Amino acid sequence: MSEAARTVLTGALVSSSVRAYFETMPKGPMYLEEAEFGLRHILPVLSGLPDGARVLEVGSGPCILLAEITERFPHLAVHGIEPMAAGFAFFDDFVGRMRAARSGINLHLGGYEDFSEVERFDFIFLVNVFEHLPDWRHFLGFVSRSLSPGGRCLMMSPNYGFPYESHFRLPVVGNKRLTGAIFRKAIDRFERENDYIGLYSSLNFVRLAQVRRAAPAHGLEIDVNTGIVRDMIERLDRDRAFEKRQGPLALPAQFLKKSGLLDFLLSTRIAQDYVPYMQVIFRRGG
Repeated sequence: MSEAARTVLTGALVSSSVRAYFETMPKGPMYLEEAEFGLRHILPVLSGLPDGARVLEVGSGPCILLAEITERFPHLAVHGIEPMAAGFAFFDDFVGRMRAARSGINLHLGGYEDFSEVERFDFIFLVNVFEHLPDWRHFLGFVSRSLSPGGRCLMMSPNYGFPYESHFRLPVVGNKRLTGAIFRKAIDRFERENDYIGLYSSLNFVRLAQVRRAAPAHGLEIDVNTGIVRDMIERLDRDRAFEKRQGPLALPAQFLKKSGLLDFLLSTRIAQDYVPYMQVIFRRGG
């Protein structure tokens, strides 16, 4: 059995060598936990790809996932894109030092719009990035053009069909503009105290129902994994830092799980469009 396969089965996540390096970055522990969450969902796909398969991470951030999979899967051609968007300026210095220290990482600093790779990709993934794209519909066109035949794109993101903004831990009142106006002082304070200036403006408040409607226009078929909601609830149990950040969701989530209502809700498409988190796989249509 390969090291990658053993890792998937045993649940080992970010390797000690990568963890030791990234623990020194600002907000390192939080971003390492986020990377481990993403890794759980991409490892099964990565471990099944053949030698030479091409992989693209969109929105590599501090490059924890990019460093991990580059090190763990040397037989894959792994690329990353990071635009250094508003709200994440503190990544800049760290990523510069990281690229100098880890020369094997293939990272494009810029948006997907000016990413010049000609060859297509067998697997594209983005974890908690889709909600920051200035034009997510345009990005679906990029996905359609960039996937190889049989390729997949895995997208994980908050779903604003559920009226809750998870970065700021605020209820959504109507839409982004109205929510921003009502909670402007709280938003400004959060951004200032946490060095996230511009974070709220970067959010697009995308909803799963919108993604369902838009994908066919770009020649994409989608599969929605409702199991991601169960994973998020389980994460509230095992990840105390995550539970602290998302405390308002913990009580209703546990009620739905223990009452059995969660399984009923996830079995209906209408209810799926209003869960707080989404995991979607895009494929090019036949």
